[in-house]
Amino acid sequence: MSKTTTTPPVKKVKKQGPIRWNAIIPFAILMVLTYLYFTLFFDLHMKKAIEWTGYQALGAEVNVGQFKSSFFKGHVQISKLELTNKEKPDYNSIEFADIRFDLNWDALLRVKFVIEEIAVEGIQLMSKRAYRGKVAPPKPPSNEPGFVDQLQSKALNKLDKDNPNNILGDVAQFLQSGNFDAQIQNLEGQLASKRLIEQMNQKWTAKRTDWDAQIKTLPTSEDLKNLNTRFNSIKYKDFQNLQELDASIKEADSLIKEIDARTKQVQELKNNFETDLKSLDQDRKAIELQIKTDIDTLKSHFKIPKIDASSFAKALFMSYLTPYMRKLDDYKAMLQKYLPPKYAKMIDGEKTEAVDDTIQPHPRTVGVTYEFPIQNGYPLFWIQAIRISSQSNAQADYGDFKGLISHITSNQRQIGKPTTLKVDGDYKSLSLKGIHINALFNNINPEVLVKFDLGVDSYPIKDIRLIQSKEADIAIPLSDSKFFTSGEVLGFKTYDLRLSNAFRQVKFDISAENKIVDEVLKSTLGTISQFDLQASAKGELKNLDIDIRSSLGGDLERAFQNLLQNKIKEANEQLQKTVNAEIDKLKAQFNAEVDALKQQAEGEIKKVQTQLDAQKKQTEDKIAQAKKDFEDQVNKAKKEAEDKAKSELQKEGQKQLDGLKKKFGL
Repeated sequence: MSKTTTTPPVKKVKKQGPIRWNAIIPFAILMVLTYLYFTLFFDLHMKKAIEWTGYQALGAEVNVGQFKSSFFKGHVQISKLELTNKEKPDYNSIEFADIRFDLNWDALLRVKFVIEEIAVEGIQLMSKRAYRGKVAPPKPPSNEPGFVDQLQSKALNKLDKDNPNNILGDVAQFLQSGNFDAQIQNLEGQLASKRLIEQMNQKWTAKRTDWDAQIKTLPTSEDLKNLNTRFNSIKYKDFQNLQELDASIKEADSLIKEIDARTKQVQELKNNFETDLKSLDQDRKAIELQIKTDIDTLKSHFKIPKIDASSFAKALFMSYLTPYMRKLDDYKAMLQKYLPPKYAKMIDGEKTEAVDDTIQPHPRTVGVTYEFPIQNGYPLFWIQAIRISSQSNAQADYGDFKGLISHITSNQRQIGKPTTLKVDGDYKSLSLKGIHINALFNNINPEVLVKFDLGVDSYPIKDIRLIQSKEADIAIPLSDSKFFTSGEVLGFKTYDLRLSNAFRQVKFDISAENKIVDEVLKSTLGTISQFDLQASAKGELKNLDIDIRSSLGGDLERAFQNLLQNKIKEANEQLQKTVNAEIDKLKAQFNAEVDALKQQAEGEIKKVQTQLDAQKKQTEDKIAQAKKDFEDQVNKAKKEAEDKAKSELQKEGQKQLDGLKKKFGL
């Protein structure tokens, strides 16, 4: 039986043609799907995304009438963009009829978004909505004081803060109360200064006992007498030899060292006493400050009104300024939510660590990578210009606006240009004339700089309620006003904000429960047809120095000053007299205790110090005298020896001369 082997047929490899269908078909499917998405769904998704994002960011419904884009042209058009007014949901805060822009394809190919110009047309303020807009529910109240509360607490002093809108009520009550003697009878327990002085008396009585003990450690009269005895026993002349001089000097040095030790003890005690005297001065200042605080507290207790222009201005206009501050609070919260953490912390007043902008390598893995910033390329996001143009016509009551917003970008340092805004126009339907807005955001330098100014030359104000309480009601039904505000923020740390309001063609509605107050208000305000309001806030956000002034406050100050001046002076004198009666005795006791301590300690220390200094000087003088006396004795002995040697030498020479004469027969 023979075996047959069959070889499998060789499969022919199909020759690859010039067209790669296995790559082209998936790519074509992807492109068709992309085209269908951008044609059918992209505009709808972007419209919904803008509406959802706007609602989340602003807390009010945002509507887009139409979102139209062209993928190949890079063109986008947004029609009828509406932002709901939170306070009046049936109206829009602002409405844009048309927004158009083109994306730069050169930047898109680099995955950058650059828009050379955005055209904004047909701006309407407070336009009527087709239906009520949705407003986000308010956030739960925070336990911490809000930004507006913090500003109000800084703007109002202690007396105003108890009831800032009731200064006229205080005036009325003050006019009716008459004599305060009965109320002042029970003030003893309310004087914190009295308790403070009692504590100080106890403190310094204990301190005097301590000083008595320390003074007893000073050298006594017996100690000083012993030092003087040792001093008198030191020999300072008629030394027979050098050993006697050395013994005297050693004894004097020993005495000086002991005097220095005693002097050091006295100096330490003197330094401690001077420290206590400084503490005493601080205690006295604290007592005087507490007395002043007690008097202010009693004025508040008895509702003695503070009649000055600043108090009237704060009482009248804090409620008027509150809506502006709440708007500022809303914008602050929005910035904190969407700005990078570094700048959000700055807005909240927190310090941030310095960021090192130098080029540094990544942690070593495989080799080292260095990143170099692109100085002349495109930033990630850059809107070069937004041109605002709006003109009213017969079909729509648009505002008449022209403006330009330049260089909104993700990296100002790369393009070297700050973001600027300038808008001018009018809105006749709302009687807003001479609107001008200028703003600058500069992040090129290390410290971020924000500057702005906003003004309206003329606009109507209705139903301004300056004061509304049971004691008084002051309102302005209608007024023509001029508004201007400006500000500068450096590094989101220091603020300089200013507001100016001029009210013209003013008429007041006035009513007051107290007849005298009613007459004063009507006679004073009835002649006023215009006044101004000036407000400013400077410093760091957590410690703003706020000032509010108004010519209206000055007018009321002068009117009530004449009416209440004598009575306020009498009441203040009564309070001062009451406080003095309570604390003068304790204060005198305190001063007597302190003066006695001061006199005793200073006298003892000065006495001992003087005696020790005198003893030391005498000892040093005696040492110097001893050295001089010994030197004189040495010099005298030396001279006598020299004279004796000279005399003997002369005698010997004469003797030799006589011998020579005799030898030669002379």
